[in-house]
Amino acid sequence: MPRAVPVINRRGVLAGGAALAVLGVGVSACSQSPPKPPPVEELLGPLDQARRDSAVASAAATAIGLAPQVAAALTVVATQRGAHARALSTEISRVANKATSSTSETAGSSRSPTGVAAAPPPPPPPPPPVSDVIDALRASAESASRLVATSSGYRAGLLASIAASCTASYTVALVPGGPSI
Repeated sequence: MPRAVPVINRRGVLAGGAALAVLGVGVSACSQSPPKPPPVEELLGPLDQARRDSAVASAAATAIGLAPQVAAALTVVATQRGAHARALSTEISRVANKATSSTSETAGSSRSPTGVAAAPPPPPPPPPPVSDVIDALRASAESASRLVATSSGYRAGLLASIAASCTASYTVALVPGGPSI
């Protein structure tokens, strides 16, 4: 005669325990909210630094009496830092879900509204020395390196790439006595 009481064996208990464990993990994973990405504001500092570094390197490249290889290295640094600024701006726009809008500057007339000729603009400041570019790149690399530790994914890779580029620029391309100076 067959038994009416089901037989419980060790395999059945282990299989049931494993199923409950998987179910518990699945439910707890679904109930947690995803971690929030770091705020976009942390990228505004590196963006400003990249724009400033590009301007400083471009200005330094125009110095009179600068060796051609140094001017070329400064031009490359300015181009790279400009690319960093564009990449950071794109990341900020992507995270903020805003389309990037290009700003265009319109040139004004050389006359003031009263019809009197405006005073000529003051002469531009002298180009900064290469040491100023090196200092700016060093500060940018350190800043980006600090942010890498708190970032993840694409943002961490972008910041690490910026830090590496700045470090290579001030330790290899622009180092006094190095390949270009």
